[in-house]
Amino acid sequence: MPSYKLAPIPEDSIASKTLIEGIEATSAFNSEAELRSGMLPHTFTEGADGLCWAEYGKETYYDRTTLEGTVETKRAERYEVIFLQNGYVAIKKSTKEVEEEILATLTTVLDNGVVPEALEFDEDDLQAVIDESNRVQRVDVSPSDMQKPDHVSAHDRGDLRETDWWHQHVADPFEQVRVDLPDRNIHVDVGFDDTGRITLYGREIEMPIQAEALRHLTDEIIDPHRDPDFQNTLGGYR
Repeated sequence: MPSYKLAPIPEDSIASKTLIEGIEATSAFNSEAELRSGMLPHTFTEGADGLCWAEYGKETYYDRTTLEGTVETKRAERYEVIFLQNGYVAIKKSTKEVEEEILATLTTVLDNGVVPEALEFDEDDLQAVIDESNRVQRVDVSPSDMQKPDHVSAHDRGDLRETDWWHQHVADPFEQVRVDLPDRNIHVDVGFDDTGRITLYGREIEMPIQAEALRHLTDEIIDPHRDPDFQNTLGGYR
């Protein structure tokens, strides 16, 4: 189940040539550091309707156990970066440190002098996602009643909004929701949580489908309600 964070960028559309040049300029293979990091030019792919994606790589040390003992060696982690060609970029969910490294690298890739900021979702944002969705499959809440558990989760094959449970907890703070993509003939369910993570649910979802789902999501739910004066929140939901 791939998970991403979204970040607004100034450009609604970026030529593939510009992306290729920027990715090559920030290539991890050009690094002379002991632990290299940067974009991986050989992973660049251009899909339908201008959608493009590539990977960011980061080397780290780890201890490998052998018959002779423990040996320190290197390994590489790779993170997908999707250019949605609608004023947003999606980066694979990672640690905060890696997220900031990728966003800083994108400043050079895009050559616009702006460091993107990842969006976060609060309770009102999650409520708006629910309002925009065709069907609510799962909700995690933090009950306001002190005598109830700290966290409660419910899942339904139909629409949770049509259940008694929903009416009992609709006033409680939302922490995570899982919904159908609205008005789209695509078999991907989407989860949102209060850290800004977006999860695509499905078995072995190919990259073109992931990119298409994320672009549709930003077009139909995120962008219409985002206040551009508050880059790291969905201010327009409030």
